[in-house]
Amino acid sequence: MGFLLAFQTSLTFSQSDREQTEFFEKKIRPVLVEHCYECHAADSKEVGGKLLIDTRAGLISGGESGAVIVSGKPDESLLMQAMRYDGMEMPPTEKLPESVLKNFEKWIAQGAFDPRTEAAVKPIKGSNDLDALWSFQPRVVSPVPPVVDRTWPRGPLDQFVLARIEAAGLKPTFDAEHRVLVRRLYFDLTGLPPTSDQVEKFVDEYQEHGQQAVPRLVDRLLGEPAFGVRWGRHWLDVARYAESNGDDGLGRNATFPHAWRYRDYVVDAMNRDPGYDHFLREQIIGDQLKADDADERNRNLVATGFLALGSKPASAMNSNFAMDVVDDQINVVGTGVLGLSIACARCHDHKHDPIPTRDYYALAGIFSSTQTLYGAAGNEKLTAPPTELHALRSRLILDQTRPDRSKTPVLPEAYRGAVQKLQPVINESLTEHAGQLKPESELSFSQVDYAVVKENALQGEFPSDAESYSISFWFRNTLANDARPITTYLFSRAKLGDKALPGDHLGIGGKHEKAVTGKLFVFNGNEKKKSVKGSTVIPPNSWNHIVLVRRGGTVEVYLNGQLELESELEATFGKSREFSLARRSDKFAPLQGNVGEFSAYDRGLDRDAAVGLHMQSGQPKGIIPTPVEGYAMGVRDKPNPADSKIHVNGDGAKKGASVNRGVLTAYETLPAAVTHRFENGPFKAGKGGSGREELVDWLTREDHPHTARVMVNRIWLHLMGCGIVGTPDDFGVYGARPTHPKLLDYLADEFVQQGWSVKQMIRQIVLSRTYQLASQHDADSLNADPDNRWLARHYRQRLDAESLRDSILHVTGRLDHSPQQGSAIEKIDALINWPPGEATNLHQKSNHRSIYLCMLRHAPPLELVAFDLPDAVGITGQRDVTTLPTQTLFLLNSDFMVSQAGLYARKLLEDSQFEENGASADPARVRSVFQACFQRLPSEVELNGAMDYLVAIDAQFEKRVTDTGQRRQRVWQSFCQAMLMTNEFRYVD
Repeated sequence: MGFLLAFQTSLTFSQSDREQTEFFEKKIRPVLVEHCYECHAADSKEVGGKLLIDTRAGLISGGESGAVIVSGKPDESLLMQAMRYDGMEMPPTEKLPESVLKNFEKWIAQGAFDPRTEAAVKPIKGSNDLDALWSFQPRVVSPVPPVVDRTWPRGPLDQFVLARIEAAGLKPTFDAEHRVLVRRLYFDLTGLPPTSDQVEKFVDEYQEHGQQAVPRLVDRLLGEPAFGVRWGRHWLDVARYAESNGDDGLGRNATFPHAWRYRDYVVDAMNRDPGYDHFLREQIIGDQLKADDADERNRNLVATGFLALGSKPASAMNSNFAMDVVDDQINVVGTGVLGLSIACARCHDHKHDPIPTRDYYALAGIFSSTQTLYGAAGNEKLTAPPTELHALRSRLILDQTRPDRSKTPVLPEAYRGAVQKLQPVINESLTEHAGQLKPESELSFSQVDYAVVKENALQGEFPSDAESYSISFWFRNTLANDARPITTYLFSRAKLGDKALPGDHLGIGGKHEKAVTGKLFVFNGNEKKKSVKGSTVIPPNSWNHIVLVRRGGTVEVYLNGQLELESELEATFGKSREFSLARRSDKFAPLQGNVGEFSAYDRGLDRDAAVGLHMQSGQPKGIIPTPVEGYAMGVRDKPNPADSKIHVNGDGAKKGASVNRGVLTAYETLPAAVTHRFENGPFKAGKGGSGREELVDWLTREDHPHTARVMVNRIWLHLMGCGIVGTPDDFGVYGARPTHPKLLDYLADEFVQQGWSVKQMIRQIVLSRTYQLASQHDADSLNADPDNRWLARHYRQRLDAESLRDSILHVTGRLDHSPQQGSAIEKIDALINWPPGEATNLHQKSNHRSIYLCMLRHAPPLELVAFDLPDAVGITGQRDVTTLPTQTLFLLNSDFMVSQAGLYARKLLEDSQFEENGASADPARVRSVFQACFQRLPSEVELNGAMDYLVAIDAQFEKRVTDTGQRRQRVWQSFCQAMLMTNEFRYVD
């Protein structure tokens, strides 16, 4: 152990000011603002206890009772005692959650770092101080600023940055070395390190083509499937993605067995790059979008899981359960898309942003008119009332499509006459039963109205007695099921009333001869009376499309575009040309069924044509044919949308005035053309929609002040290490001000003009000289700008949890790059018992990318939990970067690290490319490890140090492990683990 630690001379544990600033801004300041500033800020009506905590100076000096914080000692700090309700009770209204208290304990224990240097910012509630409300103002594209060093910038982005660097009296550092740059690009775009071969290839291309080699590499990486994995994970943090509900307050944690589909959707969307505006549209109103095929329809439904994935408190102890679901949806849209804490206005007007309670409930009306489909919640009603899920289909013809009549086989003139004879029967049937038949208003076919039929048979006559023909039609199965074992003939080519049943009969059967409940069969009433049956059980009340093809002595039946049955079946029609639709069998219960889109053809269609009929036919609006391919969480509109009433003080039992559904009103005084209401004014429930469509139209307006800015800032953050706005989830008054406001607006405008393309924005940033700077700088510049506000150098970044695990698997040769299918819990709809340790058996071992590990709230994967994996309860636009002893323990002792190091060592020792001499220290293998881990060869000093380490470890094991082979394995395992623990492996320059 001593040798292991001694070798890692670069492995240090110090928390930078930047990391502490991030923790303060994300975990401490928002709590102070929300719960303390009202009584302890400069603008308070009466400052409680003469304690001001809206500035660092005020927090340090304390109040009447003295200092409120004892640095490093939370138990002795008055602030902590008051928050614990130990003698004093602060805030007085209610005790803060335990998770918040733990954050404050941690903050004080680590020294109570407070980055606030400016005077307190006064809240602007209700004012029109547009300077303070910078993010609510329209974007302004400023002229590209002039710079002194005109040779340095590669484009406008660089000029905006260089102008601020020069204004601060600084100069940008040198460009990153080629090997450093290629490693940075691979990690930033794919989340994986390059191989040594990939590095050498880039270096060779750069030497030959210069800077032109960089866009070639970038375009190649943007096209890799791994890009979607890397950038999909960033969005999943914002979308608070998880596969379980988390603790509901009763110690229950219900699984979300279908949540993984949303994960796969996000990965696919990042690779598709549909445009961020459409990406939002899919997630907010995917259930209402048109689609060209089943895959697109399924994708749109899955996308709405964005609004359904939130953690929910137990309904048994929460009368506001439904409103809490709405609150989560407002929060994920408000914070995730707009960077605004709209949910803070649920109980009262927002304390510092111009968001009145009325605006909150204007949005609440939209989401309370939306049904959230999250499933059975572990079949435990105490956790949450069970809901339906979106049903995904393997084949689908959408209600928006129309049959392509130019491609549909033309009905011969003789057959048209037969169908014309059929139409009066339909009309007569509908007229006769007008008093008792009520067609469902949401059902309609593409061109031909459906017919509702009771006991009347729709009949016609074929023009000839030819034995080859084809028919197609839609029908709704309202007959055969386990409760009503009857037989229904959907189509008969036979003489009506002939009890001998000569001819073809296509039906859906109950307990009748060989027919099976809910399955199709074809029966011919010849002397042999042979019948053949399908295998698919057709659910009751489902609409289905049928094609029957008769070619002389053979018959085929297609169900929803797929071959259901085919068989030799002798054709016997006699001289009869008659046919009927939806005819019941004489002996059985009355027929009740819906039929539509009947067509007939004078030949036996080939397979492609038969399948094509399904693809080109119409379909009942709003009804989807079977079979079901799977289920997905999501949302859909409620049947009767309605506005919401204000819940006074957030209490659902105290209702105030009703508020028209709408969006934020803060924009109405601004010159931007962003309306504060929907296009045609406040809409009414009679319109029939929840308002989500109008909401997303508003969010994705090109001139919206927030949407593009917030997303561009998120992209910048993940590439540059720090956002232009340092609080990516808070663009409000108490959020950080942009360090480069003109650059932010320039990039946001570029983003919109480029079709909201995430890939294009990433490409523009990584090709800039600013991105390609080295992370090192001279001492004077570091002292002048220690936080790198002016971007004169690149940030050095630590690998996140997923990239660390994936890189280890990548280096050891164990990483499976293919997408994992499904989830470990996709068939487990249950409650995960508390405590979290009891859920570890659900975390199956996997070598796939970490994004595919089972992400359970309050029971995360053990390989990731030590390195700041978000809890997925809230939106996380920027992860914590902490340095804790548990991380060192994980790297030293975890089963994952030990096993991966062992596998890597075995791989090295069994590799035939190395000349075997039996010695423990082998310079060739050392070089191989350096190339795999760091994409470079070791220096002479490093090589000698590694060789000394191997010899020393071998001596340590010599007395304990007598078997030479086992000892070599242990020695190299120790060395490999040491290399995987180094800072150079875990950080990206």
